[in-house]
Amino acid sequence: MTVARFVESLFNEGRVRVGESVGRDGQLRHPTADDLEATKTVLKEFERSYRADLPGNPPSVSDKALIWGAVTTFHASSFLAHRDASEEVIRLALSVPCPEVTSPSVCYSVDLTFRFLPDLVRLARAVSSNDPFVSILASLAHQWPLSSVGIADVGAVDVRSIVDDDCLLQIYTDRIIAAKDHSRLDEPRVRDKIRASIGLHSELAPQLSSYLNTTISQTGTE
Repeated sequence: MTVARFVESLFNEGRVRVGESVGRDGQLRHPTADDLEATKTVLKEFERSYRADLPGNPPSVSDKALIWGAVTTFHASSFLAHRDASEEVIRLALSVPCPEVTSPSVCYSVDLTFRFLPDLVRLARAVSSNDPFVSILASLAHQWPLSSVGIADVGAVDVRSIVDDDCLLQIYTDRIIAAKDHSRLDEPRVRDKIRASIGLHSELAPQLSSYLNTTISQTGTE
């Protein structure tokens, strides 16, 4: 299966069958130039409709980040489905850095496919929580906090590129509320946004509301 077909199925069906990222020689298979171009077309077509349903004005799109996120998601999904890849090959594929410096545009573009990362981590941990593949996915989760809300044991994350953009901040806090992920409440602007989102209806998110109130009483601030 090509990366383009994988992404198309992921968006349209939510479930995919993914080809192997590793060839018979045990080496990583790299997408062809034609596949990458087709992948970009699929991604940008989906993004045009996706952004219409987002709050406010989403960031611009980074083509390089779009492609990197899609290829990385493809490889991660393949390693989950086909368990015979070596740890060396998995690390090689999933340790390739994003070609763009982190920014709201890059976070938004990568998230188009990385928003499925919590599902990948959940499925990988269900197979074996001690598998090195899980720790590699956890590293990606730490690097991309917008996409990893709800994943346990990610640790402290850098959300500056998220909180500096109104649209991403709303997406981020909406996900925190939906996942009841109180581990993401360290940033003051995130807490303020969640309070504003919950408003007078704290009963809709009782765990987060309780955690916020406890934090305030302990610090004596806000």
